[in-house]
Amino acid sequence: MKKLLTLALAAAMMAGAAQFALAAEDDGASSIMAQINSFKATNQEKTGGEAAEDKAEAQAPAAAEESEAPAQAQPAQQAETPETPNPAAAAVDQIVREAAQQAAQEAGDAGNNRGVVAVPAQDAAEPAEESAPEPQPSAPEAQPAPETPAKPAAVEIPAQPAATAAPAAPASAEVPAGRPLNPSPMQAGTPETRESILVSADWLKANIKNVVLVDARPESLYLGGHIPGAVNAPWTYFANMNAKQGTDKWGTIWPEATMAKRIGALGINGKKTVVAYCDAGGWGQSGWTLWILRQAGIKNAKILEGGIGAWKAAGGQLAKNKVKAKTVAFTISKYAPNYTATTQWINDNLGKPGLAIIDVRTQPEFNGKIRPFQEKRAGHLPGAVNISRENFVTEQGHFKSAEEVAALLAPYGITTDTEIVVYDTAGVRSAFVTMLLRYAGFTKSQSYDAGFQAWAGNPDLPLVKP
Repeated sequence: MKKLLTLALAAAMMAGAAQFALAAEDDGASSIMAQINSFKATNQEKTGGEAAEDKAEAQAPAAAEESEAPAQAQPAQQAETPETPNPAAAAVDQIVREAAQQAAQEAGDAGNNRGVVAVPAQDAAEPAEESAPEPQPSAPEAQPAPETPAKPAAVEIPAQPAATAAPAAPASAEVPAGRPLNPSPMQAGTPETRESILVSADWLKANIKNVVLVDARPESLYLGGHIPGAVNAPWTYFANMNAKQGTDKWGTIWPEATMAKRIGALGINGKKTVVAYCDAGGWGQSGWTLWILRQAGIKNAKILEGGIGAWKAAGGQLAKNKVKAKTVAFTISKYAPNYTATTQWINDNLGKPGLAIIDVRTQPEFNGKIRPFQEKRAGHLPGAVNISRENFVTEQGHFKSAEEVAALLAPYGITTDTEIVVYDTAGVRSAFVTMLLRYAGFTKSQSYDAGFQAWAGNPDLPLVKP
């Protein structure tokens, strides 16, 4: 009996020890999870702009002047050295990539520009892990890109149909008192026509050997299939991504000397016709490329209407090799004027009669519901009207007629005599729309290259917040 009691007591002690060990293990796990949750909570309190700024400061050079641009190509025609990859640029290209892939999936080979645009949800803060940036190529023969970055958390935002667009409230309802501060007239820019700005897929098939082709999509899409002979130059190829995000220099085009080297590195000498294209479901990167080439003095640059989707629909073949461009001499003495609106000019003229500010972002961006580029502040410029880029093109990504564009703008009181500033977040969509407006007869139109990210990055500038 004594032996049995002893064994029972020992068993009880062992069970107690086991329970204590399990309890200790549970406490340890709970403690670790508490630390993880605390870490997540702390990081989620950080705004997107701060997170992007921290990483940009750690990776990007302190200065972003022309001296930081790739060196002049040597006689051996070596490719320029790419800039330090910027996480914000990678996020931008990821959003464009998702939009293009979604559009291609919905519309098949023909493409569809009225699909959905994937943008990170502001309510979800920033993704738990930042995607690795895709290297910015300095020339089409730049080093191979790494694997595609992980997709950020996203929500699907339908493109805003033109038919549902309604006139915004009068500018006086949003523009602060005392405006404009220092008004000055906007000069008309160079007009365009359908013939001067667009080519069809059939025309390109017949003339492909006599043009320089520029694929303006992200490198991952380019390598997935491009028009034979095309060199790759994503929007970041032409932009200063080394500057601090939230400033007037981030994402804006390079100074003339640097830009001339980059254009020459694509095999563009200014004499041979250049045709730029992108994907109908993207953000109009081909229009951004054309906008830059026009400022560089290249008058025979054009856009492939309907993008690569139109090429495939016309029976055009695709290639997956990386085209190596032969660097040629090209110079820019001075950019052509009246293409770019600056932060200073907009601030001085805000609220001026006869000035229209068109925000071509999506409606959720305009209303400050989302900040896909992790802008410092959410909202829109005072007095701006929201007409998203998709409203200016057809379902196949073709330019709407001049008459259709005029009808689209008429409810807002915008005519060919109106001074127009077009903006988006970083200048790509706005450059596309600016070139389209020029073709439609609205020559007093300029793109705000620094974009909303710069305006929102300056706390002294007025902003309509959600």
